[in-house]
Amino acid sequence: MVTGVLPLALEDATKTIQAFLLTGKEYVCLMALHGDVEEKKIQAVLEEFLGDILQRPPVRAAVRRDVRKRRIYYIRDVEIDGREVLFRVGCQAGTYIRKLVYDVGEVLGVGAHMRELRRTRAGSFTEEDSFSLYDLMQLSEANPEEREMLARRMGKPMESAFEYVPRVYIRDSTVSSICHGAELAVPGIVRLSEL
Repeated sequence: MVTGVLPLALEDATKTIQAFLLTGKEYVCLMALHGDVEEKKIQAVLEEFLGDILQRPPVRAAVRRDVRKRRIYYIRDVEIDGREVLFRVGCQAGTYIRKLVYDVGEVLGVGAHMRELRRTRAGSFTEEDSFSLYDLMQLSEANPEEREMLARRMGKPMESAFEYVPRVYIRDSTVSSICHGAELAVPGIVRLSEL
């Protein structure tokens, strides 16, 4: 029951994936509580999870199950209907929302599981800018003239993956040296990004 934004990289753009994986994500989650809890308590517990949290990946994760620190930037747009809690969460890459929901349920003392999850943002890519698998199917079935037009509309330059990656701006006179393996020294730096 997981849907939403999943950026794909083609050809040389696959080289950007390592940097892109470090960018934040945003999800809309439907959490099902296993018992009745008053709304005020649910809100208070969700606020406890803001900031840095410690998280051990779930058993079925594709990574080692070491405890690691992750950051929850925000939990907002909380809607509560009985035992169902809908919320939007912004978090650091590598945060397991299923585990977050489990932990919230443990703190509430009733248990909880994730019923649905939708990724609404991955780095600089949002749902509004995304295309569906049906769009890709339309692309594959289009005639050659339409195919190029559709492909240009769907594809984005690989630089767009770096919108949230911190930048170092260097002097023009430094570029050649760095391209030939020299280390960057402070006099070669013009400024750092605000990120």
